[in-house]
Amino acid sequence: MKILISDRLDAEAVALLRERGFDVVEAIGVDPGALQTQVADADAWIVRSGTQVTDRLLQCAKQLKVVGRAGVGVDNIDIAAATRGGVAVLNTPTGNTIAAVEHTIALLLALARHIPEAHNSLLGEGSWERSRFTGVELYGKTIGLLGLGKIGARVASRCRGLEMTVIAYDPFVSTDRAKSLGVQLAPDLQEVLARSDFLSLHLPGTPETAEILNAENLQRCKKGVRIVNCARGNLIDEAALAQALTSGHVAGAALDVFVDEPPTGSPLLQAPNLVATPHLGASTVESQRKVGMQIAEQVADALASGVFREAINIPVQDWGSFSQLKPQLVLVERLGQVAQQQAGGAISRVEVEYCGSGFSEVRAINSMLLKGLLKPVLGESVNAVNAPLLAEERGIELAFTEREHSSDYQTLVKLRIDVAGRQRTLAGTTFADQEPRLVEIDGYDVELFLLGVLLVFGNLDCPGVIGDVGTVLGKHAINVAHFSLGRKRPGGEALGVVAVDEEIPANVLQELSALQNMSWVCQVVLDS
Repeated sequence: MKILISDRLDAEAVALLRERGFDVVEAIGVDPGALQTQVADADAWIVRSGTQVTDRLLQCAKQLKVVGRAGVGVDNIDIAAATRGGVAVLNTPTGNTIAAVEHTIALLLALARHIPEAHNSLLGEGSWERSRFTGVELYGKTIGLLGLGKIGARVASRCRGLEMTVIAYDPFVSTDRAKSLGVQLAPDLQEVLARSDFLSLHLPGTPETAEILNAENLQRCKKGVRIVNCARGNLIDEAALAQALTSGHVAGAALDVFVDEPPTGSPLLQAPNLVATPHLGASTVESQRKVGMQIAEQVADALASGVFREAINIPVQDWGSFSQLKPQLVLVERLGQVAQQQAGGAISRVEVEYCGSGFSEVRAINSMLLKGLLKPVLGESVNAVNAPLLAEERGIELAFTEREHSSDYQTLVKLRIDVAGRQRTLAGTTFADQEPRLVEIDGYDVELFLLGVLLVFGNLDCPGVIGDVGTVLGKHAINVAHFSLGRKRPGGEALGVVAVDEEIPANVLQELSALQNMSWVCQVVLDS
């Protein structure tokens, strides 16, 4: 079998593949035309960030089984095209963790003590200006972490070692988890911004986190705050940060990532008090070796035995069992997405009950449930393989039971989730057409396809509510596809679920919330 390597990989990793009996072809830095020829007969393809794995190149790869990314990010790989072509995409989500953590601390110290500017002054200008570069100590200061996942948690540990006070905002981490890390969990973003002397970002790049440090939030920061970002460039509004640095409201920033890389033309390049590195978070000898060896072993195992470890786009280890499990996998993932988006807080525990047949691969099904829970929070970085670890890091406990049958359905999945001291319930099933359906929310019987965009609301059961909802949606040209209403008694509390053809803007949700006899409104966006 042929393995194509198109970005530089650690020599030991290349040797491992050859020792395993594979025909390894290294095509480093070749143009897309040459890659098209090389990938045509490849069984596996290993890349880093330099190669763009496009739909066109994947269409040329007629016998390709797996693409391996030596690193975490897969932005350079067309995941949808790979999935359509039956190509598994693997990455190495843990290989760069320590390198990223240590680079964060390096930037934190460089920022506090003006190390780059002092270095340039002494060696570049021949100046000896001690008073010009008076810094600040980390000792006794408060550092705010936005995000408390695997990297944020390790940064917290090191900052505590520097005797800093560590606070964090992560709505999807439980108080118990934060307490075990010695971190004060803030109730909202504003508290972290207002209290922090230093601010370090450790969030995924999702639509919800894009420009979380915009002009408004930067002004909410304590005057003189210093900001470190080794996570994602789009977490910061670069123009707003440049202005805050110029005005002095932000005393300094240390950035390893940018919206566009290289950041040609970024307003930050002209801003004062900026420390910048060219995306070096993963660039250590140890990290490069680790991710190279990991991806080599993963790709070798995938080709030799069909075991896809750290797969981005397939939910089970054994590709052959996917088609049989698919209806149950889709059902639990979408139930998880509903649970997370409707939760309204950090989920601490999930109890799931599987009733009936079709749940033979419970481990894979549990992983897909957790993927559904975390995807609205973490975006595409979460997959069925790393979801259990990510859930554990966020203090989410999963317990499950199995029953041979359900009194009402041939197969049924029941979820009970603990969130902010209260419990919510969901249930779903698949019928003969194998399409997933929602059949219960918080004790109310409903029936609706788990697909697209759902508007979920609680209301007083009285005349006119359904008409009012339809009127608001119609006024804003939002088409209703399906509707289901559940109630426990006439005149009491009721629950409605409306499937619509497009996402509902925030102003329309506010208008719906303000309707008479409406208790609450929630939008749920599901995978299509």
